Order: sequence, then C-alpha cells, then structure tokens
Amino acid sequence: MKLTRAEGLAWREIDQETVIIHLSERKMYGLNESGGRMWSALSKPNTIEGLGLILAEDEAERSNVIEAVERFINDLAQEGLVTSDEPLAGRGPEAEVVDITLPKIEWREEIRQFAGQCNFQAGQSLQCNQQPGAS
Repeated sequence: MKLTRAEGLAWREIDQETVIIHLSERKMYGLNESGGRMWSALSKPNTIEGLGLILAEDEAERSNVIEAVERFINDLAQEGLVTSDEPLAGRGPEAEVVDITLPKIEWREEIRQFAGQCNFQAGQSLQCNQQPGAS
C-alpha cells in the first residue's frame, strides 16, 4: 500500500510542530514532533511499514509502533490529508509504547476567515488599507 499527501495542502514546520492547512476544507492541523516526522517522510510515496521504521528503535517496539502509525495514518486519511492506493483498514487499537512519542494530530481548528477581509481583530495584522504607523 502506497501512501501520499493529498492535493491542496500547505504546511510548515514551526519549532517541533508541523502545521498543515487543508485549503479546500478551511481547516488547520497541528502534528506533534513524531507526526511531523511521518509527514516529512510522506514527501514521496511511502508505506505504513516504512513510516514505522522511522520510530521503532528495535524489533520489540516495531509491532506497537506499526499499530500507532496505522492509527495516525487513518486519522490523517479521515481528515483528507493523505491518500492511499488501497483501502485503509479501520483505526487500530491504542498502542502502548514506552519511551516513544507516538505520532498524532495534536489539534484541529476550522479557519473562519482568510485574507481579504478588511476588519481588524486582535492578533491579526493591520487593516487592508491602513499604513504602518497610522492610527
């Protein structure tokens, strides 16, 4: 099974978090560090097993890591962030892996406004026609 990133996405790594914007759905997602490593590995088609090798440090961890990666990929697929050339199985069980931060979507947020709105809200940049330093 080959996994790839879906079309129409933008993303950035900020500190140890990867932020993905699904443009057509107007949603943003934040991936933890492990999730960001998985996302980076999807820059070219990959497999669940290939992604699992990124996290597993030894053979004993590998089966639990694969379950966690399956769960993560299913979460991404349900959000429309990845595609597969074969149907994905249902979400796997919660994996219990010690000393590994499992990949996951840390947060989701709907984008309510895009640029082009000319009203100021706290935390946003200046109004569309306002010059810097002008009141």
